[in-house]
Formats: sequence, structure tokens, C-alpha cells
Amino acid sequence: MVLPGIALTVSMIAAAGCEVKEKPSPKPTEEAIDLSRVIIPGGVDFQGYCDTREYNEDLAGGTCDSKIDLLAACKFDHRKDEDERRKVVEFVLRDKGNPKSGVCLDGRRESFGGISDMSGYCAETYAKGDREKAVAELDGDTWLCRERLDVTALCIEDNNDSRLKAERLGSGLWQCYRYDTA
Repeated sequence: MVLPGIALTVSMIAAAGCEVKEKPSPKPTEEAIDLSRVIIPGGVDFQGYCDTREYNEDLAGGTCDSKIDLLAACKFDHRKDEDERRKVVEFVLRDKGNPKSGVCLDGRRESFGGISDMSGYCAETYAKGDREKAVAELDGDTWLCRERLDVTALCIEDNNDSRLKAERLGSGLWQCYRYDTA
């Protein structure tokens, strides 16, 4: 039995030229994936990318980092405070156990103060001023400039294939892949 209201609604949709769109299918589950149709060009070359940016690869992958030259960060942060008579020449920790206790000193050991814009230094030094890309982070008692990487973008760039995606495997390594739709 066909209900008249439903049949009329479906007829009106068809007459108006509308189409009913199905929901896109979700990412296939591992059981449903035809592994012969998955293309894996390889892993991600973090070290190569990090080397070109004057960083070290973070062993966990997904970021590049570099130990901050604290004297250079002092000079960056206090560049507007310096003049011909007074220049930043030293960075010292007031408390050796506290990496946040540092001050920038001039030649007479007078303080300019601490470093207030460590992330600005990182962005300027490693990411052409882009504060979204490079940030300062404290790792234990060491200040690092760290850039979080768009791993999918690295896969695409390294393999010249815009259809690639990146996925972190259970081992912690990253893998580039795509599904072959042919």
C-alpha cells in the first residue's frame, strides 16, 4: 500500500528537478578496506624538512625544534632599548634551577629585564615572522623554538600528489597514503 501523501511529496520533488542526496560514506573501516586499493608511497621525511629550516627533528615526529640562543633572544627582545652606549651582551639565570629567571645584561651588568617575547624571537628566526608556525616552549629546563608541522602537506609536497593524507601509526611513525579510486 502506498500512502498518498508520501507518493505526492516524492512526485513533487522529482517534478521540481530536486534530487535526494545520500550522505557521504564514512572512511572505510579496516575490515572493509581493500588493501590492494590503498597506495602508500612512503613515510614522511621530517629530518629533511627540519634540516632545510635550520631545525632538528623532534624524535616524536610532527614537529621541528631548535634550542633557543638566549643571548640572541635577549638582543631581539631588547633591540629597541639598546643604544650606542648600552648593548645587550649577556644572558644570565638569576636562579640556576629556574629557566624562567633569566635576565639580559649590558656590559656594566645592568639589567634590561627578562625576555618577554620568546615566541616572537622564534617566529622571526625560524618562520619568517609567522607566529602561527613557530612558538617558544620550555622542555624541562631548556627553551626551544618549535614548529608544528602539517604532516599531510609534507606528504603532498614530498610526493607531488595532492590526493595524499597522513596518518600516525601505532608505532609513532607517520605514513603517507591515499585510496586508489580507479
